[in-house]
Amino acid sequence: MYHDYNEIITVAQLAELLQIGMNSAYKLIHSGEIESFRVHNVHRIQRSAVMDYIIKKSASCRKTKGER
Repeated sequence: MYHDYNEIITVAQLAELLQIGMNSAYKLIHSGEIESFRVHNVHRIQRSAVMDYIIKKSASCRKTKGER
């Protein structure tokens, strides 16, 4: 599914990719957890930024469970 998207995705595509709502997607962007940029006042996200977020979250889950 990840490879079905262009290198630059929209907030709607981010929400679909992570299976979250639009409000949650915007919260991730506004908090800086997922890096984005604006083009004509519309958020755009690099697909690699989504992977970075997933990897970071996966690592924090393993630390929480006591794994390394």
